[in-house]
Amino acid sequence: MNSEIQLLDVVALTVDLPKYNLFRGEIGAVVECYPNDGYEVEFVSLDGYTYALVTLRGNQLIPLRQKPQRMAKTTVS
Repeated sequence: MNSEIQLLDVVALTVDLPKYNLFRGEIGAVVECYPNDGYEVEFVSLDGYTYALVTLRGNQLIPLRQKPQRMAKTTVS
């Protein structure tokens, strides 16, 4: 199992999967982790509709990370 990818991670496809009408860069969420580097990934439209639910390998995905935004320091004069 790819230790970088965990349950509920947001991931992006690194490959085109025309069989599922999915293409590199599409964003999904990991909804299950399987042995031997398998992941069930759900792809959802902006209006909340699941348009694909597929089992993928870790080498087909990249985890997306977001760092917290720092609070801007303000100076009062």
